[in-house]
Amino acid sequence: MNLSDMRFPRQLEAAGLSEKIREALVAEKTRLWPEGKLEVPVLNISESLTGAIKKARMQRRVRFGFDEIFDKLASEKKGIDHLHEQMKSQQNERISRLLLFSNDGAERLYRHIEQTLNEHHLRILGCQLDTDGKTLGQLITGRSVGIKVILVEHKEAVSDVLRALVDAGK
Repeated sequence: MNLSDMRFPRQLEAAGLSEKIREALVAEKTRLWPEGKLEVPVLNISESLTGAIKKARMQRRVRFGFDEIFDKLASEKKGIDHLHEQMKSQQNERISRLLLFSNDGAERLYRHIEQTLNEHHLRILGCQLDTDGKTLGQLITGRSVGIKVILVEHKEAVSDVLRALVDAGK
């Protein structure tokens, strides 16, 4: 995952936050699984990050559930590929989705996440959160429920979450 080439939502670039977000994303990285080739940013859970995720959830811009997330991404990819084929050109993609996941998943989960991030690398950014699934579920839903993977889906919600990384560093 090459963060230096990654294009963020326009509102973040217009606000001059791209470099600060890149700095926050490269501060700590981890390999998803022992034989994995992909390193992803590790995000520290902060009040601003939790607040941005909760806000996105209230706006119905967060998906939970391994199967639902990956089926949705695959379906969207078919539509995007079809559009690119009709237009005969590749548009410059921007990050429009965030795949956030806990640090206590099984190797199989992380292998699948790596495959998905490689397949959708132009529009999705994957980050490991520095928390387990039980705590993530509690932070997001307020209930005792385990959540290993979430997808933040809308450019405004994605912008809010990425902006929270910069706000947390202040």
